[in-house]
Amino acid sequence: MPTLTIIFIFAYLGVMVAYFFSETSGNHDRRKVNKIILASMFIIYAFIEMFHFHLWGGLFTLCFIGMVFCYIGDVWLLWSFTKGGISFMIGNIILFVFENLFFQAQGLTFGDYWWFLLILAVPYGTFLYLWFTDWFLHKSKPMMKYIFPIYILSVTLHGSLAIAGLILLKPAPTNFLLCCGLILFMISDYFISLHKFKYLKSKAILRLNSGTYFTGLLLAALCYTFVR
Repeated sequence: MPTLTIIFIFAYLGVMVAYFFSETSGNHDRRKVNKIILASMFIIYAFIEMFHFHLWGGLFTLCFIGMVFCYIGDVWLLWSFTKGGISFMIGNIILFVFENLFFQAQGLTFGDYWWFLLILAVPYGTFLYLWFTDWFLHKSKPMMKYIFPIYILSVTLHGSLAIAGLILLKPAPTNFLLCCGLILFMISDYFISLHKFKYLKSKAILRLNSGTYFTGLLLAALCYTFVR
């Protein structure tokens, strides 16, 4: 692994640990600056590697566009949960389309990985049951009762497909980093559902959300270093 990449990883992890404290500090300005810097790091790294390895115009351009929408969603969440969620949903759908194309580029057909839907049914089915039996505390915003489950479906689609990818795709750094990154991304949104709609004051769950999400996007960005 290139020395500069190792330095970047340590710097990123340092900023992420700092964010664990700034996001629970009650100081919105501090949290805002810390989060924008952290989110900018993964998207800038992926952007640079796209140029370094001449990936623009190829399949991984679509993955990058999906990550850009995630970056925009990250920033928007600082002011609006709804606008941030919409941006993330667009990014999730783009990432799911990218994964399908990526699988097909490696010789797989939908018939080879359709069973990812069975994987999807476990976390998403559990979520829906808890959501519509009012285990979650979402009654203050009736529209959210029907919109948020659609969002969770969008992230579970690409996360479940990534689990199938770990099993089906040939062992390679790009495949491993990308799939693990998207799985962590999916897990992070189940943590955010717990934080936003159940354990509203839990700092531990909020940090688990940030830790899994930003680690996931770090891995997704690092996969560009190994694309060949």
